[in-house]
Amino acid sequence: MSLYQSLKSTADFERCYEAYYPMLCMIAYEYTRDTVLAEEMVGDTFLALWEKRESLEITTSVKNYLIKSTQNTCLQYLRKKKLQVRRIEDEAAWEHIPWSDEYPLGQLFEKELSDRIASAIETLPAKCREVFLLSRVDEMSYSQIAEALQISENTVKTQLKTALLRLRNTLSDYFPILLILLARRWF
Repeated sequence: MSLYQSLKSTADFERCYEAYYPMLCMIAYEYTRDTVLAEEMVGDTFLALWEKRESLEITTSVKNYLIKSTQNTCLQYLRKKKLQVRRIEDEAAWEHIPWSDEYPLGQLFEKELSDRIASAIETLPAKCREVFLLSRVDEMSYSQIAEALQISENTVKTQLKTALLRLRNTLSDYFPILLILLARRWF
């Protein structure tokens, strides 16, 4: 049965809203521990329901569907909030380290990172390394690289993709430091 059949009119939707809103707010509050936020989560649930009502197929009751949707909306919000908090905490922890190359610690990090990047580039297969260096160091376009090496542009793209994937895997432990260093230079 489509949800549209259950909630054909605005009046049907309003009755559904009035019947389940308080219960859904209590459920959302159990997740958020914030009355205003709980009401917002339930509002988002009903808004999504209204927008998708013509295409949604439900196999349970509208009540069960709304409960599950509210729980999912809350969980999605909490996951996003947790990631934001973790990102802020990570950034705050790095703020106390003097990254400027005027400081010995900053110089040490920069040297270690430069050495690690050079080492990672050296481990690339010869063709990948050559394409990568022409692209990133010499700033050549795909077509220029293809012409210089007498290979197709698709081969250039494939080699560059392979190089970037390998470098990303090899340097994954250094990404937070690299991003902070780059951000400080650009902003």
